[in-house]
Amino acid sequence: MKKALTIAAILLMVATFGYAAPRYQDADTVVIHGRTESGAPSFVTGKFGKLANPQAAARVMEQNGDVFGAEGNEDFEVRSSRVDEQGRTHVRLQQHYAGLKVVGADMVLHAGRDGEVYAINGTFVPGRNLPLRPTVDAGEALFSAISEAGIADFAFETSPELTYVVNGKGVAFLAWSAIVSYIDAEGEQSDRIFADATSKDLVAKHALIHRALNRATYSANNGTSLPGTLVRSEGSAAVADTVVNAAHDNAGTTYNYYSTKFGRDSYNAAGAQLKSTVHYSSNYNNAYWNGSQMVYGDGDGSTFIPLSKGFDVVAHELTHAVTQYESNLTYSNESGALNEAMSDIMAAAAEAYKVGSVNSNTWKIGEDIYTPSTSGDALRYMNDPIADGQSYDYYPTRYTGTQDNGGVHLNSGIANLAFYLLVQGGTHPRGKTSVVVPALGMAQAEQIFYRANRDYMTSSTNFQGARNATAQAATALYGATAEAAVQKAWDAVGVPGGTVAVTTLSNNVTVSSLSGSTGTWKYFKLTVPSSQTSLKFTMSGGTGDADLYVKRGATPTSSSYDYRPYLSGNNETVTVTNPVAGDWYVGIYAYSTYSGVSLNGTYSGGTTPPPTCTTYTGSFTGAGQSSYKPSSTGYVSSVSGTHTGALTGPSGTDFDLYLQKKSTSGSWSNVKSSEGSTSTENISYAGTAGTYRWRVYSYSGSGSFSLCTTKP
Repeated sequence: MKKALTIAAILLMVATFGYAAPRYQDADTVVIHGRTESGAPSFVTGKFGKLANPQAAARVMEQNGDVFGAEGNEDFEVRSSRVDEQGRTHVRLQQHYAGLKVVGADMVLHAGRDGEVYAINGTFVPGRNLPLRPTVDAGEALFSAISEAGIADFAFETSPELTYVVNGKGVAFLAWSAIVSYIDAEGEQSDRIFADATSKDLVAKHALIHRALNRATYSANNGTSLPGTLVRSEGSAAVADTVVNAAHDNAGTTYNYYSTKFGRDSYNAAGAQLKSTVHYSSNYNNAYWNGSQMVYGDGDGSTFIPLSKGFDVVAHELTHAVTQYESNLTYSNESGALNEAMSDIMAAAAEAYKVGSVNSNTWKIGEDIYTPSTSGDALRYMNDPIADGQSYDYYPTRYTGTQDNGGVHLNSGIANLAFYLLVQGGTHPRGKTSVVVPALGMAQAEQIFYRANRDYMTSSTNFQGARNATAQAATALYGATAEAAVQKAWDAVGVPGGTVAVTTLSNNVTVSSLSGSTGTWKYFKLTVPSSQTSLKFTMSGGTGDADLYVKRGATPTSSSYDYRPYLSGNNETVTVTNPVAGDWYVGIYAYSTYSGVSLNGTYSGGTTPPPTCTTYTGSFTGAGQSSYKPSSTGYVSSVSGTHTGALTGPSGTDFDLYLQKKSTSGSWSNVKSSEGSTSTENISYAGTAGTYRWRVYSYSGSGSFSLCTTKP
């Protein structure tokens, strides 16, 4: 029952979306793998034109603006580019609007060795309805927002700046922004505050301190002034202070891990000095990356011993630095949880590198420095996140409050568990799903997550975006088998997404015998004409417990939907009065495994226009002849949905109709046939994505025929 990098030189090429730009994308090949909370595509693949050089990426975005719902006044600046080990080019772009940066709105274009842009991902903000001018004073707005954030005794580190910002729910605001520093129970803090420039409300708070070979190791001498006194530099011998040596040596091993595994020269991929400070403050139970160096407390001897003695703690903090120079995941909400998870993930991989194998301690974070009087425990457990008493391990029940910067540590366990399952294989430790994940091993899994962070994730990537990014990285590195394993890993922890198969519904036509295992989704779409007075979706029958979600214009998720009855069992109904014309999407989520379920979508009250179809003609001179439409090579359907064919021929003849699908081996087979005794035949077939063709066959007689077809 339910309860009610190599970062290239900065490029200054900027382009503006324009309505008159030519369209280069092939509409038949564009696949939307995910959407932002606002409904804009967040990851698309297809054919988007040629990328002559990185500077041309902004122009490619302009030419494909309609894919993302661009209004025509959005600008993009090329930030950086990289050519990966397979010869693919990845270009990062920052969005601007009305001359202002849109913080959290950045995109990545991906082009093959031939220059063809095959994927675009990130967060795009259409310019519609965005205010152009502030209506409240900067100081007034910021003081109000800082108070709302619960911050007292602060100091401004920067002057107010007007910008746009995307909040944790994907909504953009015109905002006044400034960095403030303060001290709270966890120690020194530095946050960028965004105050709504029209209402003074706090709309976003980005933490700049992330807690957790050219080295310089300092001691703060139990003070808080950074970096402190230099104690050990690169090439110098060990000193008497074992805490200094631990920080120095662990930083060196982490550097060697990144260099050996990924060819990376320090956190910025350009040889930056690894600066560490130990003995920070007194009895300080934390460690953090502050944007330029690592800082370690000595602990209080009870909760922690000196944190620099934990190798995975050091690797964790250095990975925050790597992330800062690559995806730059914003340290709040879902992107912040991914930032934390990426640090745990690479720390676990680095520890396996250090000891030479994967063992039980690989999946414990902080086991060497946490609660020294308790043997075998740890700060976090990647293989069973809830074992720490506070972390979450299943996306549909994730933490959604405001504490912990929106759950950056609490929700990191979701991605940590996905990575563990990808390495080791298996199922969710608490049985939240029944998905079985095949093991890829550490060598492939670490490369996939590193590549996703380096080439595919952006500052506002959420869990669904991480799923798409890691799947794309797996495909690029190892192919379809690895990509399928990645999808299974995210399925196991309940993260929605992947290549979304959407079945097209016909008005008042019931689809039956639907089934799904716990935690999985099935999607459907019904196109509603204008002037309808009622729209009704009905799910019924079968066993188990399925949930019905409905959203106009985009596939729903557990957190983004227009309608959700949320009842026990499978009998759920959504009724919409005077529905807006367009595509209405239905998601069926398996709260528990279900089978034998039926779904019906019906609109009524208006005049339904006749369906449009593509008509082909041909003729036969006698029996036994075949004709293939549109050709013998067929046509590509990039999404799931209904294929229809209506054949008419001369009276007194017998023509038959077949729909054929091409297999991976290149052979054709009939997926639906109509073999009546006349030349009037009709087929309706709900199929998955693939290559199809129509075959018209003359069983007897001769003459001309007409074939009217539709596809998803």
